[in-house]
Amino acid sequence: MKKIIILVGICLLFATGCSGKTKTMVCTRNANQNGMKVELRYEVEYTKNTVNKVSSTEKIISESKDILETYKKTVEATYSPYKDVEHYNYEVSIDGNTLTSVTEIDYSQIDTDKLMEIDSANGALIKDGKINIDDLRSAYESIGTTCEK
Repeated sequence: MKKIIILVGICLLFATGCSGKTKTMVCTRNANQNGMKVELRYEVEYTKNTVNKVSSTEKIISESKDILETYKKTVEATYSPYKDVEHYNYEVSIDGNTLTSVTEIDYSQIDTDKLMEIDSANGALIKDGKINIDDLRSAYESIGTTCEK
């Protein structure tokens, strides 16, 4: 019996080691534009070169309630086509002088074909149902973020 337990343990250890270690890349940007402060943070979990999950927090800080409400409508309109996609979750809220948009996407389980149906531009990142970490890093850096692996 001991041999079976040890053998199962070794097999599990081997399988975990072969699957690759999950790593995290964090991309951030802080900027002041037109009287607003913008804070972007993207946390990306990936294994080998494949993105598993993305968690993003985007904040706009402004003293103008009108600006925050306008941005809220824009952000909600951007995300609304994804509202029924499983493993794609988002929340947009205003608290005081801060609009916060939080998005969680589980690319290891999401239907990537559905994402491309919603917006063909998603095809620029999704190849064979997966997203390469270096492609995503380039996309984030193109909007001015600094990424650390």
